[in-house]
Amino acid sequence: MTTTSPWGQAATPASPAAAMAAATTEPDLTPSRPRYDGKLGELYVIYLRHLVLMLATLGWSRFWGRTRIRRYLWNHFAILGDRFEYRGRGIELMVGFLLALLMLAGWGGLMYLVWIYVFHERPLASFGLFDIFSLSVALIGFPLAYVGHYAGLRYRLSRTRWRGIRCGLAGSAWRYGGLATFLTFANAVTGQLLTPLVSVNLARPRITNTRFGSLPFVFAGSAGDIYARYTAYYFLNIIAWVVAAVIFFTAIGGAVGGLGLDFTEDEIRKVLTRPSLRIILLVAALAIGLYIIFSLLILPLRCWWQAYLFRYLVSHSRAGNVLFATAISTRQMWGFLVLNYLIIVLTLGLGWPWVMHRTLRLISAELWLYGAPDGASIRQPTDLGPRYGEGLLDMFDVSGV
Repeated sequence: MTTTSPWGQAATPASPAAAMAAATTEPDLTPSRPRYDGKLGELYVIYLRHLVLMLATLGWSRFWGRTRIRRYLWNHFAILGDRFEYRGRGIELMVGFLLALLMLAGWGGLMYLVWIYVFHERPLASFGLFDIFSLSVALIGFPLAYVGHYAGLRYRLSRTRWRGIRCGLAGSAWRYGGLATFLTFANAVTGQLLTPLVSVNLARPRITNTRFGSLPFVFAGSAGDIYARYTAYYFLNIIAWVVAAVIFFTAIGGAVGGLGLDFTEDEIRKVLTRPSLRIILLVAALAIGLYIIFSLLILPLRCWWQAYLFRYLVSHSRAGNVLFATAISTRQMWGFLVLNYLIIVLTLGLGWPWVMHRTLRLISAELWLYGAPDGASIRQPTDLGPRYGEGLLDMFDVSGV
């Protein structure tokens, strides 16, 4: 007995005449949106069980807990009526972590040999062995975090199925890590003026190397398209920072003058070394005031740019005859980012399931797909993907799900 996939049923023409008509017909661009029907309560049951098991196993069960959370999220997210599947296993994540741990141990051994045979166990500018090791790990961790991001994305896609077809990610994680490190450094040196170039050139390999079976994704974006909008954002951002600084220091001066405070140099040194409760409360109030000023002046501008960039990247991506679009607004981006940040901070990290739940709800509400993949032309990929995953991501980056 044979079974036919949903695509096979839709793609098989009833007659040669129907096949000829289908070949000359314009692609169907019927709009649709993803559907997410997960429940926050159900997600928290899985998450809290995950936390309890982590405490009982000293953290070693987190690989299986992460896998269970992903299975729930994937299975409750659907496109064109069909749900995603997550086929990853906890043991694969643990093996990836152990391999990254061995790599770090090997690096530590190399640093020990350098300490013995190069520095002859003598401190270098008050730097001991542990200091040199920590500094070197921080330096190599920066590019390795990008490598880990790409390799982690490859692992997750290789364990993702839709309509029985595996997804995948081609390309080199090391090449991506080198490119991301170079572009990030160049952007920092130029005062963030290369941000559009960085955003587009880092999005391109992630999008164009993505595969759904044998169907590649296509990205037609260019940094030149978004530089005008970014230039406006860049100078508005400078103006906003100047205004925020003026407001902040004016408020400090007013507070000091209003309270009749006139500090000498010795008093300032005493305040910094042994602050009183009054000073601590004053500093806390100023910090809250600075955060409010930042939220009202700087953050909306940043969300305006992020919303525009997200709309641009989505609308310039496609998969075969499937087009993508989103109309996410600055207000939605502001609410999404600010509330997610507050949820994480105010719950001391226990709000992660809520953040993931909100993220998928936003995607399902704001992402539009036009058309459907041609199932007759898509084949299962021959590459099974990596045998383990996310070791570098676990080691050099704080990752969620």
